[in-house]
Amino acid sequence: MKTTDNPIKKKKRNCYDRLRKKLLNARRICRADPAASVAVQLLSIFTVFFGRVPNLAFSSSYAPYSPPPQSLALTQSSELARQLEVPRRYLNVVLTIGQVPYATLFEHIRQGGAQRRDALIELRKRIPTASLEWFDYVEKWQLWSELSRCYAPNGSNEETDVNLLKSTLIWLDRVNSENGHMSSEGPTVPKRD
Repeated sequence: MKTTDNPIKKKKRNCYDRLRKKLLNARRICRADPAASVAVQLLSIFTVFFGRVPNLAFSSSYAPYSPPPQSLALTQSSELARQLEVPRRYLNVVLTIGQVPYATLFEHIRQGGAQRRDALIELRKRIPTASLEWFDYVEKWQLWSELSRCYAPNGSNEETDVNLLKSTLIWLDRVNSENGHMSSEGPTVPKRD
């Protein structure tokens, strides 16, 4: 047997080692109970869910929404607009000028929505009768750019009427060149080579 003269020396521990030992012991001791943490999470989920649901058991009765009554002036203007067969938004203009200007109609067509619908109703009354078939085609296929090109911003109403008639003639020539019948598939788009 061999004996050694140098016994095993113990390492000196510093403050880092003591801190590490304390943290390891604290982790071992303070393990959270998984069932308790799951229960707390479920309780919070159910609290949020049931907190957002309206309490129907305590409501006295269901009352449907009823809009406030219209004022007398609004009722009278709506009735007058119906009698004149004019959308209510154009009633004041029609009463003062006699007809809605093309500038207003084309601006509302560009904006779209309910304004476009009302503007198309009024424009149908204003355009020359020879252009009605072209106007139906434009409205069906929603070719608003072709319709907007007819408006003469610096010209008179007659110049816009002339542009509408010119567009109608161009459209008729195109329809006649397609074997005398209109295409049910919509406007033709030129192919690029």
